[in-house]
Amino acid sequence: MLFADHSVSFRGDLETAWKRLIDWKNMPEWDVFMENVSFPEPVGLGSVGVLNTKDRHTYALRITSWNPPTDYKDEFKMMGSRFIFFHEVLEKTPGEITVHLIIEGEGILAFVFQYAFRNAFKAKVPLLMDNFKQLYEIDRDKGLHK
Repeated sequence: MLFADHSVSFRGDLETAWKRLIDWKNMPEWDVFMENVSFPEPVGLGSVGVLNTKDRHTYALRITSWNPPTDYKDEFKMMGSRFIFFHEVLEKTPGEITVHLIIEGEGILAFVFQYAFRNAFKAKVPLLMDNFKQLYEIDRDKGLHK
């Protein structure tokens, strides 16, 4: 079931947006759900990392789709349910980047708590996406993107 589907657009370039999106070390600067995340190098299809959330839970986070520099999908399992995150970076027109995030859940826990999850994601995903955009634009305006 779908919990969130949100996009944000800004001036930029695909490669730089992709690099920021997969910058695991700095991801907590913009992702309001995570305390930290780490993956062994090199990251690719099947890689398993460790996700620590701000609510003090730890999950094994598996990359289930990996298509640089446009998209990847990762997921974690919790109590018989899967939580799936699809991340996409698009350049629909030159210099205009759209970052898209879809969050889905499958299984009994996702079903039982679907309204609570949906409400939490509805409130926080737009903030998360705006944080990503703002940090990208700050770096761009400082000339940090090459």
